[in-house]
Amino acid sequence: MKLLRILAWIFLPFIIIAVSWKKLGKVARIGGAIWAGLVLLIIVIPTEEKPNVTATGETEKVATQEKVPEVEKAVAVVDKGTAKSDEEAEKLEKEKKAKEEAELKAKNAATKKAHQKEVLAFEKSVYALEETMSPIMSTYQEAMTGLGNGTVDIYTVYEATENAKKAADHLQSKFYNLEVPEGLPKDVKTKLNGATSDLSTAYYSKGKAFDAVLEFLDDQKPSHMSKFKDEIAMSDSFVMNGILKIMEAKEAVRLKLDAK
Repeated sequence: MKLLRILAWIFLPFIIIAVSWKKLGKVARIGGAIWAGLVLLIIVIPTEEKPNVTATGETEKVATQEKVPEVEKAVAVVDKGTAKSDEEAEKLEKEKKAKEEAELKAKNAATKKAHQKEVLAFEKSVYALEETMSPIMSTYQEAMTGLGNGTVDIYTVYEATENAKKAADHLQSKFYNLEVPEGLPKDVKTKLNGATSDLSTAYYSKGKAFDAVLEFLDDQKPSHMSKFKDEIAMSDSFVMNGILKIMEAKEAVRLKLDAK
């Protein structure tokens, strides 16, 4: 009951004062009247904040409406910035790709040039070996011509033939042991290795041909000269095969066939 009475005084002071006015003392009447007046002021007099709620709402609505373009503008700026960033990234990617392609192209060109240089060096070494045989073969041919017309004796021819035989055996060994550059592509190395094998076999056959000449000089049997012709023909065939493989190797590294 006391709690209800207190709540009634707080929220309904007018009713309590009206009902209990005669029972209240002087102090209670004055206090109740003051409290009732305060409650009346709270209820009756509107606060300045209430009318402004709607105004504030309207203001906020207007502000919100005004801010929409600003948000869109901000989004547009972000989109523009993103597009610019994407464009720059794409540009950098293209530049990177172009640089990598240029570096690869330069590397391939350098590798190609190196391969060409190695093949040319190999070819020159082959020709250099063959050139060592030229003066010996010239002496041999002159001796054989002299023997035929009677200007050179058989001993001179025998000596020239022995020298040619020794030179052929020497070149057979040189070509057999001629090294092919390791850095070349596999197909090019195969061709050059085939060339060394053919040239080595060619000079092996040429050595056998000179053996037949020496035998002919010993007993003048025509069969020895027949063997000489067969071995020389075989030697020439292997020489041509070896030179052809060198030409193919040059083509494989895109060298002109007349480049030496």
